[in-house]
Amino acid sequence: MRRAALALVMATGHAASASPWTVSLEGGAEADSNVERVETGTGLPIAPIAAAVGRLGGRLEHADRLAGGAYAFNLSGLGRYVLGNDAASPENVALIAGDLRWLHPVGDRPVSVGFALTGADAIAITDPIGNRTFRNLGGDALLLIRPSDEKKLTLGIGGRDFVYKPDRQFDWTGPVASARLDLVLWQAEGQTKTFELAGTAGFEARTYNGNAFADSCAIGEAQAPTCFAPTTIVRRDRVQRVGVELTWVGDFVAALGYQVTVVDSNSYGQSLVRHRATLSGTTELFWGIFATGLVTLQIDRYLNGLLVQSDFQHTSFTNLEDENRSSIQVRLARPITSTISAEMRGAIWRGIGDSMSDEFGRELLYAGLIYTN
Repeated sequence: MRRAALALVMATGHAASASPWTVSLEGGAEADSNVERVETGTGLPIAPIAAAVGRLGGRLEHADRLAGGAYAFNLSGLGRYVLGNDAASPENVALIAGDLRWLHPVGDRPVSVGFALTGADAIAITDPIGNRTFRNLGGDALLLIRPSDEKKLTLGIGGRDFVYKPDRQFDWTGPVASARLDLVLWQAEGQTKTFELAGTAGFEARTYNGNAFADSCAIGEAQAPTCFAPTTIVRRDRVQRVGVELTWVGDFVAALGYQVTVVDSNSYGQSLVRHRATLSGTTELFWGIFATGLVTLQIDRYLNGLLVQSDFQHTSFTNLEDENRSSIQVRLARPITSTISAEMRGAIWRGIGDSMSDEFGRELLYAGLIYTN
């Protein structure tokens, strides 16, 4: 989806390289069929709430050179506010996020070293805490090996500090490591058509603020939420990810990706294997309209055979839109002027492969404007 998003940004305004500073603003309204993102099913009396939601956001990007190296900086903000009678909705949340990356070449070698800093803070606007609000801070030392324009390996090692505001027992800290390999497998001579491969791997060792749970049910007894028994042992998770993505760039942009995530937890009910496959594409249709589509198929398998009641701890927590579900999403954009574009988005999320009798469904339709200078 990275290439598809890049093509869409190019369609909605000037390229970022046109100026060392790029400012983007967006605003619009959306209809959300399940604004609180609740599950339904036996024993879950909460019904989904449909609502109109207003959105307002912006992004500031800058890239330059400093102290013999190159840096890139971006800062973004996005707010969602439920319109109508529910003025104090816990879904009224704003997200402030930013990152800074700096790399310095090592002599004449095809090697650069540097660092990356990231931060995100979801803040409740009207409710004291808000739904799914969090703070995520991190820093990494980086090593970039680039023997040619067609090959690049990025290694990172650092740490994360995560705070989940509605329930502090899910706060965690720990070291992280990552690797990304980018290869241009084929490029048409004298043309911009390319076929690229990206491979990723990551590891996190999470130490939680809360204690682990144990299985208190007898051997052979049917598993149920009553099997959770608290212990005095601190909860610790090992999170491992491996992914691959193939991208075609030509008259249209298409990407096919797969990622497997394995969470090994000492807390009963929290270990899982997550398979996530994505297919995305961006193309120009007619009348200057650019279309981007994304299909996500996700299947989670909890290794204890019991679906945890709150799945937020396995979310990446990078923005307000992420949904750990299978989905189909479509985005249409058309420039109106050199700096203003109209945008429409539609999305459907479903829970596939959930255990027990829980079900999840959510539909969203958005329309708005984007300004980019």
